[in-house]
Amino acid sequence: MLGRIRYICYALLVAGFMSPSPAQAGGETAAFLSAIEDVPLMAGLTEDTAATLDFDKPDGRLVEAYAYGEVRRDDVVEFYITVMPEFGWQLANDLVFSRDGEMLRIHLSAEDRLLLVRFVLSPHSSQ
Repeated sequence: MLGRIRYICYALLVAGFMSPSPAQAGGETAAFLSAIEDVPLMAGLTEDTAATLDFDKPDGRLVEAYAYGEVRRDDVVEFYITVMPEFGWQLANDLVFSRDGEMLRIHLSAEDRLLLVRFVLSPHSSQ
């Protein structure tokens, strides 16, 4: 919950003092992944909640979530590299983030005119 509040405050700050960020394109309000509550969903992406996998393991949770949209790959990369540190996620490399013993990997793949974004959350020990 604290992460969501922090993101909303960050979005308001950015909206008031800078040109619109990719998160604000189209005037949409901030949304988050349903299974990974403090990972924002970039404007222009739609979450496919039917495809979500969510498991609790003894060494941590394992979540796989999907979103898609007619968005540019570079915009998605810029958005998540910019926004994820606001939620305590540290960039490990490319689109791999680390926080509190968990890894979040973001995979991008093109399908026709859509970009498919796959979010994989796992414990560090499940690399």
